[in-house]
Amino acid sequence: MQWNCRGLKTNFIEISLLVQAFLPVAFCLQETHLKETDQINLNNYSLYSTSVKENERAAGGSSIFVRNNIIHSKIDLQTNLQAVAVRISLGKTITLCSLYIPPNSVLEQNSLKTLIDQLPSPFIIMGDFNAHNPIWGSSSLNNKGKNVEDLLNKEGLCIFNDGSNTYLHPGNGSYSAIDLTICDPSLLLDFSWRIHDDLCGSDHFPIILQNLFPSGSGKVPRYKFDKANWPLFEQLCTEELRTEVFQRILDPVLKFNDTLISIADRTIPKTSANPKQPSKPWFDDDCEEARDNRKKAERHFNKHPTSDNLNSFRIFRAKARRTFKQRRRLSWQNFVSKLDSHTPMNKVWNFIQKIKGKNRNLNLHHLKEGQDILTSEKDISQKLAETFSKHSSSTNYSPQFQNIKNKK
Repeated sequence: MQWNCRGLKTNFIEISLLVQAFLPVAFCLQETHLKETDQINLNNYSLYSTSVKENERAAGGSSIFVRNNIIHSKIDLQTNLQAVAVRISLGKTITLCSLYIPPNSVLEQNSLKTLIDQLPSPFIIMGDFNAHNPIWGSSSLNNKGKNVEDLLNKEGLCIFNDGSNTYLHPGNGSYSAIDLTICDPSLLLDFSWRIHDDLCGSDHFPIILQNLFPSGSGKVPRYKFDKANWPLFEQLCTEELRTEVFQRILDPVLKFNDTLISIADRTIPKTSANPKQPSKPWFDDDCEEARDNRKKAERHFNKHPTSDNLNSFRIFRAKARRTFKQRRRLSWQNFVSKLDSHTPMNKVWNFIQKIKGKNRNLNLHHLKEGQDILTSEKDISQKLAETFSKHSSSTNYSPQFQNIKNKK
């Protein structure tokens, strides 16, 4: 996903709702207004950001949230643009770049070319370019739009935009397309591109880029041993793991493993392979109604663009933001009020873990070997196995110890 959120902290509730709805592998954000000292925690995601200051205040900036169970690594960029990039492995390894070009800045082709040269192919650039061009849906053409068009032609790049409006001007209520999704030609047919139907509290629409060929990499199912049917498991082992079954088998060990796993699959349930939907207990019927009213007001203004309808949309947007904050605050108060002096210590620690947002998901990163970077699960696991085998080998013993062992 990509979105100019107009303040990551300001619209963090909306971001968490979008994550709950779509569970994106990665979320590229622009105009995040983050300081270097800001600590942002989105459960099960890692954050990579670039920060900008104007008159000692946070302004602009780009960020990328990457889901922790996705193998990835950050790319160090040398650029004067507000950009951050990561490499993620989704069947194939692709580079993802979040870019923000301020409206009053000058966008030079050389700056974009320098950035692109640092992005390993294939790559996708998701960002707010503030570039107007009829090619991707704007009604006018500005210098940024012309420079982006020239660069696309020179570099042979493609653009996912289908002409849909991505931005609603907060002052005059005009629509335009200034959020772009640019990619290598090899990736153009791998994804579908669409605009979300809700501004979600910003003046930019979130954009969903969906992989048409899922990699199949996800949560690994685990056995639920506490819910196993152990009497049936024991019975099947007695019946199917008899000695005579393996006597005439070419590979009895493989046959034994396959049979045992088959018995386990029939008698022990597993956890789901799908990522767990993050819960939002505070999002009640009032929140849903406020969000629906906001969307209806924006659609009504889109059909009938009058100043009264624009003001009505602004009012419903403010009401939705206030409702979300109130329900979230009330939910938090109800949550912590369950703690008192009689609460058992183990329950207290469980509360603390939930408050901190602690989880068991570890960040999965690409593996660096010398000057090479291993990006696929197979290559990484193979290298780890080789390293473990090397360091655990008996050849590491001292010659004296090995001589004693050989004599025995």
